[in-house]
Amino acid sequence: MTTFSTLKFATWLLFLSIASFVYAEPQYRVTILVDESYPPYSYVNNGEPAGIYVDLVQQAIKLIDDKYIVELHPVPWKRGVAALENGDSFALIPPYKHIKRRPFIWPYSVPLLEEVVVAFCNAGVSLADIESKDTTANPINVGLNAGYMILDDGLEQATKQGKIRLWENKDTYSNIIKLAKKRIDCYVNDRLSTLLGLRSVKRLHPELDLSHIVEDRIVLRRTAHIGYVKDSLNKFPYKHDFIQKMDEALQTVLASQAIELGNE
Repeated sequence: MTTFSTLKFATWLLFLSIASFVYAEPQYRVTILVDESYPPYSYVNNGEPAGIYVDLVQQAIKLIDDKYIVELHPVPWKRGVAALENGDSFALIPPYKHIKRRPFIWPYSVPLLEEVVVAFCNAGVSLADIESKDTTANPINVGLNAGYMILDDGLEQATKQGKIRLWENKDTYSNIIKLAKKRIDCYVNDRLSTLLGLRSVKRLHPELDLSHIVEDRIVLRRTAHIGYVKDSLNKFPYKHDFIQKMDEALQTVLASQAIELGNE
């Protein structure tokens, strides 16, 4: 190859390199916060995020990895909510829609799953008819996971009237322990998460009697989502594009799982 041809070939390679750099889509690094203490939906296993929602989102991430490098970062729930409220973080898994009470979260992703929130109570205590009875002399002590707003209108009204007293505890495990030891009368949370928590407590603490804990009342049904910080386009310029692509990817993943379940 002549010197001129060699130089021409090198110039051509340089042009291709520059062109591919100019026209290639940019890669963004995106961090999504994940509740670290909400099994089976999201939790930490051997230092890594795990759970039903984590699995769904990780499958969706693979469908958009040509443009986005996404990291799921486990945090305590209240810290994650505060990070969005302060505009410090981009997104959080898995809030319910509370548009008025959490105006700093918008928009929400397509639904991940529907959860059924129920009250588990000690035998002899009931929230089922709280609207029609007066317990103000001895309010019913109700445990919640810290930062979770999951009461229906009836229970919220009962709280305002002093019929029930709310106690926020760290997580499902902490609430079940207090329920088993009768330090609280009832515990309100997702049904599946609570049932798994009861199983875990029974295994870890066989000395505790859980037989007096019964499901008492369906409180509400809510869909869980990825919640995104409102505005903050200067800090997260990719926001709208990411949400669109993630929603499309989630719908693909959810549809494929529905088909698989239907074929079983």
